[in-house]
Amino acid sequence: MRRSLRHALTFCCFGLGVLTAAEPIPVGQQLADLKGRFKAQYDIEIRSAQADDKAFEAAYEVTPVAAANLSGTVKVLGWVEDELKRYPAGFLKHHGPRNLVLAEAFLPKRSAAGITPTSPSSFEFKAAEAIALTVPAKLTAVQEFFKARHIHQSLIGFLLQDHKTPAELISFDAWKKLPKASTASITPIGKRLAGADSRAALFGLFWDPFEHLDLLAEAKADPTIAKKLAVMKDFLASQDKGFDQAFFDQLAIIPESQRIVCTNDLTDLKSVDQIKKDPEIQADLRQIEQKWGITVLWAPGSPAPPMPAKVRLVYSYFTDKKIIQFKAFVHMLREELDMYPDAIVSRLGFGNIYILDEFTYRDVKLAGQSFSWIPKPAVAYGLNSFKPEDVASRAFFSRTTHHEVFHAMERQFTRSGSPLFGATWDALNEPGFKYRIGPNSVSAEGQPTHTKDNKGRKGFAEPYGMNIATDDRATMYARMMVADQVFYGRLATDPILLAKTNRLQEFFRNIRQELTIPASSPLYQMLARTPADAASAAPKGEAK
Repeated sequence: MRRSLRHALTFCCFGLGVLTAAEPIPVGQQLADLKGRFKAQYDIEIRSAQADDKAFEAAYEVTPVAAANLSGTVKVLGWVEDELKRYPAGFLKHHGPRNLVLAEAFLPKRSAAGITPTSPSSFEFKAAEAIALTVPAKLTAVQEFFKARHIHQSLIGFLLQDHKTPAELISFDAWKKLPKASTASITPIGKRLAGADSRAALFGLFWDPFEHLDLLAEAKADPTIAKKLAVMKDFLASQDKGFDQAFFDQLAIIPESQRIVCTNDLTDLKSVDQIKKDPEIQADLRQIEQKWGITVLWAPGSPAPPMPAKVRLVYSYFTDKKIIQFKAFVHMLREELDMYPDAIVSRLGFGNIYILDEFTYRDVKLAGQSFSWIPKPAVAYGLNSFKPEDVASRAFFSRTTHHEVFHAMERQFTRSGSPLFGATWDALNEPGFKYRIGPNSVSAEGQPTHTKDNKGRKGFAEPYGMNIATDDRATMYARMMVADQVFYGRLATDPILLAKTNRLQEFFRNIRQELTIPASSPLYQMLARTPADAASAAPKGEAK
């Protein structure tokens, strides 16, 4: 599914009883109609800022919207209109700005030394009874998402300028005196609400259903955030009775259209010509597909990965702009996947491999994700941070390749009573340790510092493995598959890590015996390495 830019209007008319397509309404007329609706529904005038605009000249360098960007202006105003419609009827007429001022950029004239000024998406300008709104020369789907967030934050900032009396709980003086958490939050929501003035940030969280649900979960775990949430809701209800609980319940409903956001420009049909014509890239892709019996999805317009839950996925595929990065990864992927014997590959039954540029899930950038729960398992790799020239980066993505394949192998070959099954693995850990997620785990809710709390425990290749047993094993396996000399060196002083390594070796011996795989297989040659082998095989700086 692709979240497309809205407001590509289609109109029809009836002629002699036959439905025929009419000429599109000119953009100039669409803009005039928008201006009329903003005035009638919200009592807001729309105007364009000029380079010498008196209202802004003291603080901002203004770049006017170019005449050629009339269509972009209509799109941006359409996005804003969609957000304003969500407010209680009549609220903005009584409490909103009287003007919406447009420019391509508003660059602050004063900025910290060494900091390049950037134009905000929107901001309140109470002196002119206005909200300033930028209309970039080139629009993207990501800008649509951020425009929505920022327009709400600008609106609450505009409103709060009339509520500065310390006696008002919503005032800045009162807000900064609200109770603070005893320990700093490490969650994305907690960090955004940690500042002295987090009022606009909290209000902005209301309007995105994914963030709204995360906010409610955070409030359950942190009473200080629950208090801020209550203060904000009470304030809004005092301004308009439409801000009742039913209103907020409706904001928490996730529209399917907001689940998946593709950031590729799908109107650029020639964005992958170089990749398609590169013989080395295409040869590597063919070898992967033939060996694994799969489809490698990599071109813009390909389907989105099958994410498991109703959470936002933001993704993009590669274009020619990153052909060097793409080429290096595809070649590395082919070499890593070549190590797996056909007997194992055929049992895994993979369907697709997704090679993505941007891969953001719940606002967290991912390097890899295994979809081992679907009928034909799949793997997605996000290479936004991949640096082919960086040895450490290449090593990380090599490990990521094997980490994700391991999840599919574990699903296929793990049985009750096997070396990796349930409590037989968990019992190898230090007494008292429990994973954050999974059977017999501590509750994931309210455990944002789980890894920090367990710092220094023996038995883990990486702190990430403390979250869930499957990732504990996958992180170890990935280190073994790149001959990580630091990992192998730790086995001499970490008896728990050694015991887990032996358990993994037993798991793979059972697979080799079951499928009659020769010990000379490249996979088993890697798994049979000793610490000395690893030290001689790993390039300097590869192990982390």
